[in-house]
Amino acid sequence: MLTKNLSEDLILDILSRLPVKSLLRFRCVCKAWCALITDPDFVKMQLSRSLATNTNLILILEEYRKIFSVDFDVCEQEAAVKLDHPFKSPIGYLVLASCNGLVCMFDDDGIVSEFRKEEVYGTFLWNLSTKTHKKLPFTPIEFPINSRYAHFTAYGFGYDPTTDDYKVIRVIQFYGARGFINDSNYSVSEVKVYSLSTNSWRRIEDIPFLSIQHRLGVFTNSAFHWATIRKTGVMGPNIAPSAIVSIDVKDDEYREVPLPDFVDDKFHMAIGVLGGQLCMLSNFSTVRVELWVMKDYGLKDSWEKQFSIEQPSVLGYFDKYIKPICYSKKGEVLLETKPLVEKSSGVLVLYDPHKGRASNLRLRHSWITVIGSLISLDAKDGAE
Repeated sequence: MLTKNLSEDLILDILSRLPVKSLLRFRCVCKAWCALITDPDFVKMQLSRSLATNTNLILILEEYRKIFSVDFDVCEQEAAVKLDHPFKSPIGYLVLASCNGLVCMFDDDGIVSEFRKEEVYGTFLWNLSTKTHKKLPFTPIEFPINSRYAHFTAYGFGYDPTTDDYKVIRVIQFYGARGFINDSNYSVSEVKVYSLSTNSWRRIEDIPFLSIQHRLGVFTNSAFHWATIRKTGVMGPNIAPSAIVSIDVKDDEYREVPLPDFVDDKFHMAIGVLGGQLCMLSNFSTVRVELWVMKDYGLKDSWEKQFSIEQPSVLGYFDKYIKPICYSKKGEVLLETKPLVEKSSGVLVLYDPHKGRASNLRLRHSWITVIGSLISLDAKDGAE
């Protein structure tokens, strides 16, 4: 055997640095390699190394319920490769989220009435590297007595390291005959959490904020995060989010993330994760954009401003949604920009903070980044 003179530790070290596509092929080399590559400890090692080095990164684009992968180093629409994904329903709007190489796919047409409450669309977990998937069990919407309509408000997908479990969260807000059900601006919602280890949903406490902005939650530090409007706030088309609310996957507790002090609090907030840290992009419309990173999670004084872009010299006028996505290998920041309209297509922008220059990439539509991994969806891999 070619590896007879190599130690097992050295083989592990070499293989854990390879892309998943190669590892899947190498399972056929011999029984020993197959056992090694499928071992849960090796799977975690390969994932941990990919996350630490920002390698095995793939861009996933969703366009009219079709999904494409793009090499992160190419970033051109012409390089997109169509993927055969498990979600075949032509109805609704597809929402994608990723965590540790798994993609969560939510089927959502926005509004569901009490007469259609049994038609809540499916949710899938999908490992696009191993081409395995799992359909989540159906969970009904529990309509309040005085509600006739429900609005799919927010989703999230993340990992609980304390229990080695993957969790999905679904937030639904209810309407009455004259709009949202409320009592002194207190809206009624339903929050449910799915656990992969138990393959079941459970309901948790109602979310203590009036409105969540941007459906897909940001996951970091074992918690889902959304930019929100407080219950004491006033709803309106030009009202900016006033807080970041989190839901911890370990205890289902809601917490408010402290924000840095601003001289001017009139800005549009978007949140993301850069280098594993919670970040916030503050869009002071027609003035500037600031990117902040929380270096020590949960501590207000640990927010650090990374850069400020004056308008309109670099990105043009900032009357649009701008969200931080990830770092490139060269330290550039990948941003998504799009009009402040739900479900509208976005454009990717690569900003170099050292040179103060930005370039538009030839990519549009909704998208996420996915790390290639060998994470298993348990014994029911590929089951419908």
